[in-house]
Amino acid sequence: MQEGSAEPKAVRKQRAVKATDSEWDIVRARAKAARMSASGYVVRRALAPERASGPSLETVVARLDRIETAVLTLAEVERMRLAERGEDGGWTAALQRVELRLRTERTVSGEAEGSRWA
Repeated sequence: MQEGSAEPKAVRKQRAVKATDSEWDIVRARAKAARMSASGYVVRRALAPERASGPSLETVVARLDRIETAVLTLAEVERMRLAERGEDGGWTAALQRVELRLRTERTVSGEAEGSRWA
């Protein structure tokens, strides 16, 4: 049985693919980079599992890191603003409201109690 074939003793047959010269040049270049024949490359790519659309996990993580940094920066600016106005109690009250909101969210979502960022 050939690798990737659906049936025992499957025999590969010559097929035709329609492509412009520039399209086929790209296929050949990518096949060469993968150290494959053009036909092998086309078959392998066509039979490969489809990838999920959207950004990669690394991109999502990088975006979340930037969002976290922005939120923490805004929180620090607000804490300093309240401290300058002599409203340190306002900061404590705000933290308590946020913690209550997070506990409620965890309860509703079924997320285990504990560190939100673990």
